[in-house]
Amino acid sequence: MKSGLMRVVSIASLLIAAWSAPVVADDVGKSYDPVFGGQILSLTDPGAIAIGEDSDRFANNKDGTVIDFQEKKIWILRDSYQELKKWINWEEAQGYISDLNQKKFAGSDRWRLPTKEELATLYDKTKIVEWNYYWTRNKVHIDPIFGQSSCCYWSSQSYQEKFAWGFNYIRGKPYVSMKGGIQKSLTVIRAVRDSD
Repeated sequence: MKSGLMRVVSIASLLIAAWSAPVVADDVGKSYDPVFGGQILSLTDPGAIAIGEDSDRFANNKDGTVIDFQEKKIWILRDSYQELKKWINWEEAQGYISDLNQKKFAGSDRWRLPTKEELATLYDKTKIVEWNYYWTRNKVHIDPIFGQSSCCYWSSQSYQEKFAWGFNYIRGKPYVSMKGGIQKSLTVIRAVRDSD
């Protein structure tokens, strides 16, 4: 029993070390991780974030936002990971939204976290953005107009006291995760506001 518990603790320690270890660029511009001897893929492919083109549904407003004609919403073009290069928990997301509103990002102080239902409207199985994480290559199903987006986003909705809903664009499903603490859950935010 003790040896099994020790193995679980050792694996957990290794994963925490890997999670917090930097992924650095080597001399040819590819990512390299010191913990696992270069086997870990970069979180997104190296290079500039490629932004997709306008479509019947989405248009880049050229002010850091995207209009969604179908849902009558304005979304921030770049998610918090694209901006900050780090995951944020739900509690930190509240501060991120507050900062956007204080700065009147794109001329508005009405930014908010989307509901899980609003996040679900961005899921599109026919669209693919490549997203690499550790040893896996994933397909994020969101319109390429948002660039190399992350997989998972916080919603505004709490679940019980210590949890909040998020949405996973690889699986196309909502999930529940802890709001605070060191656990970041690979989760970021994409702020939204109504278009009226």
